[in-house]
Amino acid sequence: MATVSPDQTATETSSSVSPPVPSSGPSPGPSSGSSSGPSSGPGTALTAFEDARRDRWAFLLVLGVAVGVILPFLGAVGFFDPWETHYAEVARQMVVRDDYLYPFWKDAHFFSKPILLFWMTAPGYALLGADGPGPMPVGVELVGRLPSALLGILTIAMVFIVARRFWSRRAATFSALVLATSPMWAFMSRQAITDLPYVALASIGLLALAPTLFDDDDARARAAATPLPRWLVALAFVTIAPQAWEIARTGAFLNDVDVVVNERFLRVVLGVVGVAVVGAGAFWLRRRGRDPWLHGAALALGLSVLAKGPVGLGIVGVVLVLVLLLLRGVDGVLQTILHPALLSASLLFIGVAAPWPVVMMAYDGLDDQRKTWFERFIRYDLLGRVSAGVHGDRGGLEYYVRYLGFGMLPWIGVVPLAVFDALQKVRTGVGTEWSRRDRLLALNVVWAIFVFVFFAATTTKFHHYILPFLVPAALLTGAFFDGLLSEGRRSQVMVGLIALATTVVVARELSQAPWEWIDLFSYHYKSYKPEYYFPVDTLNQVTIAGGTALSAWRVGTPLLGLLPIGLAALMALVLVVPPIRRRLASWAPGTLLSTMDIVDVKESAGGRPLAVWFLGAAMASVLGVQVYWAQASQHWSQRWLSGTYESLRQADEPIIAYQMDWKGETFYNKNHEIQIKKNNDDFRAAIARPGRTFVLVQQDRLDNLKKAVGNGADARVVVVDRSNAKWLLVTVD
Repeated sequence: MATVSPDQTATETSSSVSPPVPSSGPSPGPSSGSSSGPSSGPGTALTAFEDARRDRWAFLLVLGVAVGVILPFLGAVGFFDPWETHYAEVARQMVVRDDYLYPFWKDAHFFSKPILLFWMTAPGYALLGADGPGPMPVGVELVGRLPSALLGILTIAMVFIVARRFWSRRAATFSALVLATSPMWAFMSRQAITDLPYVALASIGLLALAPTLFDDDDARARAAATPLPRWLVALAFVTIAPQAWEIARTGAFLNDVDVVVNERFLRVVLGVVGVAVVGAGAFWLRRRGRDPWLHGAALALGLSVLAKGPVGLGIVGVVLVLVLLLLRGVDGVLQTILHPALLSASLLFIGVAAPWPVVMMAYDGLDDQRKTWFERFIRYDLLGRVSAGVHGDRGGLEYYVRYLGFGMLPWIGVVPLAVFDALQKVRTGVGTEWSRRDRLLALNVVWAIFVFVFFAATTTKFHHYILPFLVPAALLTGAFFDGLLSEGRRSQVMVGLIALATTVVVARELSQAPWEWIDLFSYHYKSYKPEYYFPVDTLNQVTIAGGTALSAWRVGTPLLGLLPIGLAALMALVLVVPPIRRRLASWAPGTLLSTMDIVDVKESAGGRPLAVWFLGAAMASVLGVQVYWAQASQHWSQRWLSGTYESLRQADEPIIAYQMDWKGETFYNKNHEIQIKKNNDDFRAAIARPGRTFVLVQQDRLDNLKKAVGNGADARVVVVDRSNAKWLLVTVD
């Protein structure tokens, strides 16, 4: 087979190079002429077949790292309080109440979050029998976390696919690996909370819009003429049809409405008609719909709205308008509005995102604060957090700089350089003909800056709010590394030293305040951290129950920060001392060298040190999720305390949650616990019954409990499980 020259590789062979996407999906575009190009090194030409083969292997590498970091032992540890257990109980109540439309928690409606996470997890809880009697079944944590994990992996894959379409294979691989090995992304992908789903889906939606809006004219024309694949239409049907059925089956607006025969008959008829209408719409989309990228984006953005409201959609909308104005002016915005497939894509978005919020707007049910869905979610949780501020922290621009440091270790030293480099290239591109590479670069730099400024300006601050920044930051970092490998040794050494110094500083601070990683995804906002908030000395040995797949796994805690610091030192040696670099290269396994060849770094100056850095980052991520995260869960979860209660209790011995509201006591005890928050008279009345009473209490409130018990408390109160450094399980006779 004939080869092409390096200059031609980025253009002439591009039409035959396909990223690893289903053949029925959107057709790939060319690989842009990046600094590396798709070839393996200077002066090397690849056949189209070899280029496509390397694309597939690079994609499998990315996917393997993402799966290896995020999926293993996903359900082996308990839910973290308070958010995971709170949302898990809302989903479990859907099964208990057989109501998948109106979220409920404990004894009132739950309106703080939209519905998607609960819809994705409740069927699994029903399958496991989480609504039945007895202890919580094994597997609920896996079922609860799996949707976030899969969406986290899918986002990493989408980063690779889109970056490969516009940039080089090397840039695409680097971008995806930076995201996969960022601790914050790994932690959030292993949490059953609403933030990762909305960020992942909004990011996928925005990335899917890039080929249809920012590709070259001929590529956009081909996309606009491409029919929708069957899998996309089927996914749209599966997303919308159950909503139509459930609204008809459960909607309160049909209560006590007797038409023709009775209410039940009417609900069945409306449900069948609704599903039939959705099916007809899907059939029409399959026959007439065009532009899979645009419709895929509409589907993802609609789901993002159901995941956490309009935040993700708003970010995408503002970023698109800003980038279109930058690249094409007002005419570009108008041309986008006149896109021939925009009407059908908009209808798809509305079909996914609108039905449930419309039903909730018409619902007059109240939550525990006597608020309707509109009053609670729209006024308080959305608008209130942006302006007036509720819960959380306060701070300025520096607030998220600190937590991005912890969340993007060891990449945080390179991220500012990557953003600045992209800004420089975008600035020089204004007023000229934009290349495909620079259009995607402009999209990502505007995306990153807007997200950072928006959340920094928001009054209410939670550490995980900055999660949307990670996707464009990873893409910019990947593009920066791609260009850096084509530059001189001096530039590479300077960047390496900056990355080394930043990594050492951030890792040292993290080792002195190790709870900061937990705070990236949990809710413990205090000006200090008592021992029961982060019990460092109790994390030396922890037994992690793994159900049938893993009976017990005992692991030790290495010194936090040791691996990143050691990795930084290793990189410095590899960069600065040539004999060590050559020796390391001679020791490198053939598989590593082959992998470096696949992603086009084997022959690049500085390629081996960067490969070592990525390998170390992957190791650090595995350390973070399989050791640090797993061991910490022992003290942020009530799973094991609840298990002790179930194994010791006899007959109808109750359990009391004393001065607590951390949600786990409600989920793991299946809403059967007695909540006594402040009234000691109620507590004394509850323990006055004959026999034992089990009590969950925070360690620092044990004295309060004994005072409430009164005379003889030291003899009557017995600690039966002190395996948790924050909570105790005691009995009162």
